[in-house]
Amino acid sequence: MSKRTGVTCDDCYFRRAALCALPGQTPCPTFRAMTKGALAPPRQPPLVPRPARALAA
Repeated sequence: MSKRTGVTCDDCYFRRAALCALPGQTPCPTFRAMTKGALAPPRQPPLVPRPARALAA
């Protein structure tokens, strides 16, 4: 995993909404960026379709 630069707990939705119960200023795995006063959904990996298999006889 790469480290995020310039991101602090003060940028987190949970911290700004007073929902964070963790001490410290290190972003945690549940970090969600505050965007336009709403909770941003986590980034999802792209879906890659599997190749179709021939039906067994």
